[in-house]
Formats: sequence, C-alpha cells, structure tokens
Amino acid sequence: MKKKLLNSRHKPLSRDDLRFKIFLGSVALHSALGTCDRLRTACGIINNKRLRGFGYNGSVSGLEHCDEVGHLLDNNHCIRTRHGEVNAITNTDRKDIQGGQAIVIATPCLDCAKDLAQEGIRRIDYVGKYDNSLGKDHLSMLAKQKNIELHSHDIDWADFFQELFDLLTRKGGILANAGYRLNVKKEPLKKEVL
Repeated sequence: MKKKLLNSRHKPLSRDDLRFKIFLGSVALHSALGTCDRLRTACGIINNKRLRGFGYNGSVSGLEHCDEVGHLLDNNHCIRTRHGEVNAITNTDRKDIQGGQAIVIATPCLDCAKDLAQEGIRRIDYVGKYDNSLGKDHLSMLAKQKNIELHSHDIDWADFFQELFDLLTRKGGILANAGYRLNVKKEPLKKEVL
C-alpha cells in the first residue's frame, strides 16, 4: 500500500504523485533558463524514480541567443535555438534515457518526440500547449506506433506551486524551519510584459 502524504490545504499525495510534482516543478523552473522568448521551455529525463538530466531551449553553446540578438525565423519558427528535449538528451547518459520518462514544458514538436522515441523513452508527459509546435498533429500517432505513453496535463501553476510551498511548511520543511509560509498570488500580466 502506498503511503499518503498529508497536506493541510490539499488532498493527500502518494509518494509517486509527490515525486512527479517535484520533478515537474524542477523542469518548470529550468524553463526560466530558456533563451528564446517565443517560448521558454525545458525537458527533464526521469528513470528509476530519479531525475537524470535536464535541457532547456537555447542556442548552441558559444553562439548568440535570441534574447541577445533576436530571433532567426524560418516559416514562422525560430531556428536559432536547440529545443529543450534535444538538450536533455545531450545532457543525460544514454543508459538513463532508455526506458525512461520525459517531462516537457509545452507540446513537444514532432522532431523532438522522434528524438526521444529513438533514445528509448517510454513515456512523455507534457504540460501546456504550444500551438506553433511543428508536427503536433502527428504526435499521438508516433507515440502509438512506438508504444510510448503520451500524457498531456493542464496545470494551474498558482495552485501547483502553492501546493509545493505548503509541503515545505510541514514539520522539518525549509519554510517551517524558517518560520514562515509563502502564498502564491495570481495576477494578470500587463500587456508590456507579454
């Protein structure tokens, strides 16, 4: 029987659900490192209940980033950056990818899904939708043909991070030890930020 973790503001989490939330939160935070403001994305590779590697979208090492010099567009797609999935594959030992799981921020493009499939990923979880994703209409077909579990998740990020912060206020948690609680407040962004 799986042990449930209690949280005062949210339903109890199984250990596996907690692990997934923590890993997803880590991938979401890595997306802040992305260097293309058309979509800052990231990918994490999980195997044997461990986070094995990360990647975020950015230019080839040593080359200028979109954030520095602008986008390099071809057919309305920025081609300056490598996608987070490709960088995650590069940054992760091959043995840790085989049979593993990928967590992706936004809809993976078909080429990235093919790269993950080629490396032996067995499950892809992605959060949010990216309407400009190349080949997204063929994503489920590829997953079915390669016997990859494909899961799309809709996340309210304010609730998501509030739950994680609340977990840190439990006895022994870093926020409990610091003596305070963090509260996430959702506010609309001003147009100049978008």
